[in-house]
Amino acid sequence: MRDVKTRSSIRLAVVDDSVFVRKAICRLFQGDERFTVVGAASCGEELLEHLEAWNPTAVTLDLSMPGMGGLATLDELLRRRRLPVIILSAHTSQEAPLTIEALSRGAVDFVDKQQFSLVDFDALRSVLTEKLLTIAGTRRSAEPPLLVPVVPSPMPATGSHDILLIGASTGGPPAIEQVLRDLGTPSFPIAIVQHMPPGFTAAFADRLNAHLPMDVCEASHGARFVPGVAYIAPAGMHLKLKKDGEEMFTTLSRYPDSTTHCPSVNVLFESAEAFGERCVAVLLTGMGDDGANGLLKLASAGALTVVQDEATSVVYGMPRAAVALNAAREQLPLPSIGKRVIELLRF
Repeated sequence: MRDVKTRSSIRLAVVDDSVFVRKAICRLFQGDERFTVVGAASCGEELLEHLEAWNPTAVTLDLSMPGMGGLATLDELLRRRRLPVIILSAHTSQEAPLTIEALSRGAVDFVDKQQFSLVDFDALRSVLTEKLLTIAGTRRSAEPPLLVPVVPSPMPATGSHDILLIGASTGGPPAIEQVLRDLGTPSFPIAIVQHMPPGFTAAFADRLNAHLPMDVCEASHGARFVPGVAYIAPAGMHLKLKKDGEEMFTTLSRYPDSTTHCPSVNVLFESAEAFGERCVAVLLTGMGDDGANGLLKLASAGALTVVQDEATSVVYGMPRAAVALNAAREQLPLPSIGKRVIELLRF
């Protein structure tokens, strides 16, 4: 299991109390020189005991384990080493909130085990491989330098904007929570798309609602889009905004059905194009390019557009794609985004 392959291989530790799952995850990476499975542990105590000897550069972690449990294992692991941790979870009423809590404590992403068959490995291998390679930085380091300007034109300090849109993917839950926390009790409505599989967005909204001074809920079809509330797009449904007279509403739809993600950041952003100068749109950390084209359309319509910078992004994919299109009017570190949004939405 600990055979040396290449210097650049990701050294993976697998932690799960199921013997079958441990063996299945280890088998996923057999023969792939980009990975070396350095150890498989049945509990958090076993991982921590062998942490120095295994010297992993990434960890997959189950949350429902005997002994100290998954969350305590995550806390202690990240206290000792800041490693990328991917949670292997299930969208049950018990595990979904634990997964959201793990993301808030520093896990970088998760995979819903119930979406995949551990007998047919191809789909699970594909998603885990992509996540591990991207999060470990092997893809980012191979990308050419970004030479386009980050700020094509200056943005005003204040304005009459009164709608906030946020899109995110990998690394997004804690980033969204920080931006919302920095907003305090906003006097404007907020629409949010965070890529998540079904079963997790309700738990995400519940956590935010419990930990923030503002109201946070899963969006519903035909609900009024009112100031002071943050609306989370439910997994499997696109969130759009629509105007009826002087009032705004949220709508949900499975269409378009050709998008890579559902909900899609692009779909939300494009639905707000008619609101133009009323919008401030923020694109946070995430894998891929969802949101970049929508952000460009909003910028062209007069919206004020902000992206998270590379240094504070878990994955600088979606922000990078927006910058490459000149869709970003400003690029800021995560701790500065909430304060800047308040400046732009003060009127």
